[in-house]
Amino acid sequence: MLTVLAAEPAAFADIASRTGIFIIGLFIVIITMVSLLRTVIVPRPLRSSLSGFVMWVVWWITRGISALRRTYRGRDQVLAWTGPVMILMMLLAWLIGFLFGYAMLIYGVSGMNFADAVRQSGSSLLTLGFAGGTTEDQTIIDFIAATTGPVIIAMLIGYLPTIFQTYLEREVLVTTISTIGGEPTWGPEFLARTSLAGANDESARHFAEWAEWAARLRLTHMTYPTLMYVRGSRANRHYVVALLAMLDAAALKISLTKSDERHDAYRLLLQGSQAFETLYIVLGAPKKGRHRIPIVGNYIPPKDPITHRSSHLPAWNNNLRAVHAASAADSSFSMTRMHALQLGLDRQRSSTLTRDQFDRAVAMMREAGMQIDRDLDEAWAMFRDIRKEYEFPAYGMALKLDVAPAPWSGPRFRRTAIIYPASAVALREQLPE
Repeated sequence: MLTVLAAEPAAFADIASRTGIFIIGLFIVIITMVSLLRTVIVPRPLRSSLSGFVMWVVWWITRGISALRRTYRGRDQVLAWTGPVMILMMLLAWLIGFLFGYAMLIYGVSGMNFADAVRQSGSSLLTLGFAGGTTEDQTIIDFIAATTGPVIIAMLIGYLPTIFQTYLEREVLVTTISTIGGEPTWGPEFLARTSLAGANDESARHFAEWAEWAARLRLTHMTYPTLMYVRGSRANRHYVVALLAMLDAAALKISLTKSDERHDAYRLLLQGSQAFETLYIVLGAPKKGRHRIPIVGNYIPPKDPITHRSSHLPAWNNNLRAVHAASAADSSFSMTRMHALQLGLDRQRSSTLTRDQFDRAVAMMREAGMQIDRDLDEAWAMFRDIRKEYEFPAYGMALKLDVAPAPWSGPRFRRTAIIYPASAVALREQLPE
């Protein structure tokens, strides 16, 4: 009798512990499945705690290692691994999550020890078949695990090519523009080289291409955030720098000229500004701090939406101003009031570029033969008003991703010398007659 009474508490404790492990395992399986679906399947910027944690850990490890390097190229060599390692670690996190999740389920419904449960889970998940359940409950879990394994592999087979195809499509235009805008790309150098080559008429075509590129960038990198951490094939090439340079080129074209066609330049400014603002939120805008980054919208259904956000892009008539304001209002529809206050939409913004920097760039472009038919004081005021719409989110992305230190691209987390592209105007003077 005493033996039975002594055994009952031990049996109850075993049942309770196995039940608790079963519940934890069920929670892990659900969390892992939701993370997989949100990251790979659902074409929206849905947040995943598991994927976000993996990305955060990899980012801070690689950034910490890169901080030990003194030069930008040294840091770039380390940070180039960030994106690929994030993708690999997310795949491993999903597999490990399912492995231990199903192992806990098997452990909860069987009498085996946890090591055997992990062995059986791995056999079923990877469809190896060397270990199987002996009860009906275990068999059901084995079947579910065996179904999950091939499904995960099929998803990954489709996911990885999509990621790298999107990366290649992004880098084609970045590589192409580097021959015209320099490496790293800089807006004034782009306009100077097009003027020297007698290709001013081609600027509108470039602006149109980059407007479409910016729209694709916002969609693809919002859906697959790991792509934002995948760097270019060369240290001085980066999509953030390239887009910022093209926005500067469009802003300068609008500010300095009156006669050239400007519709494509305005379209690029609208698409590029929204791309920077949206991706900065997805990248992780700081909730607190002295520097606030404004945003148009993050495309996540809001709990407390703001009514609208006005646009301040200078234009030559009220019709175009109305188009800009309507576009900004549409894009801000899904932005929450918390984001608006958090990111500084309630504060007056301004560009950090100086008049001296602007004048030196204008002098270079004038020497290259670019047509300038607007008073420089008026042009400076217009350029400053345009640039404040995209400068802060662009600088925020450049700071966090530690991109190539191009001119007019803001500070870095470690003091870095600015890398100027080769000046075609200066090289022309050195060429023999």
